Amino acid sequence: MTLAATNPVPAMSLKRLIGAYFSDAKYESLRLFRTPAFSMPILAMPILFYSFFGVILNGKAGAVFANQMFVGWTVYGVMGPGLFGFGILVAVERNQGLLTFKRALPMPTGSYLTSKLMMAYVFAIVVMIMLVTAGLTMGHVTLAGAQLFRLAAVMSLGVFPACAVGLFIGCYAPASSAAAFANIVYLGMAFLSGLFFPISGVLKTIQPIWPTYHLAQLARASAGLPSQGSMPQHIAILAVMTLALTFAAARKLARTG
Repeated sequence: MTLAATNPVPAMSLKRLIGAYFSDAKYESLRLFRTPAFSMPILAMPILFYSFFGVILNGKAGAVFANQMFVGWTVYGVMGPGLFGFGILVAVERNQGLLTFKRALPMPTGSYLTSKLMMAYVFAIVVMIMLVTAGLTMGHVTLAGAQLFRLAAVMSLGVFPACAVGLFIGCYAPASSAAAFANIVYLGMAFLSGLFFPISGVLKTIQPIWPTYHLAQLARASAGLPSQGSMPQHIAILAVMTLALTFAAARKLARTG
């Protein structure tokens, strides 16, 4: 008779299970808030870029353009925590053997990824609050409260595809080059999707391959700005992209950790 059979491990109660997930997410967020190399770029860069490109250089461009720039930078800002939180951290921790180590710990299945998802949400909320404050105080943003609320709701959906892209990078990219891959993908998705300025030609033809394009259209529609395409279609494409990338990353983790 095996030891497991003679000493069965009792199942965690629902209260302890929720507490374990919450605790892991809490300390993952605190750990990264206390890591300047991660928290400073994620929190500071969107507000600095928006202040310079969206406010200082375009201060007299009018309310419509100010609103469009604000929406574009909110998409840029909320994508960062998920993409880098998964793209760099998962690659580094996978290289260090931490994922293999965590499999031996008495922690709930999925707690590792859930904690990073919740961390991305926390950082995205902070970024959104900073951008809304800057937009309303110095960015000439004229969006109403209901529009800002709808925009924030849509931005919360943007965390999922960002995390999926980051997880895919973190599972396949070497730890030494994960940061470079994440930055290339991040900037590529932002500029090649027409997030800040119109594009044409071949780049416009391939716009729909970028998650940021679909998220931007949803964000513009929620804010009452001109948008392209069908909103249900954009949501469906983002969902398919998220599931496909997550599935590919999960297969990689299951095979090699």
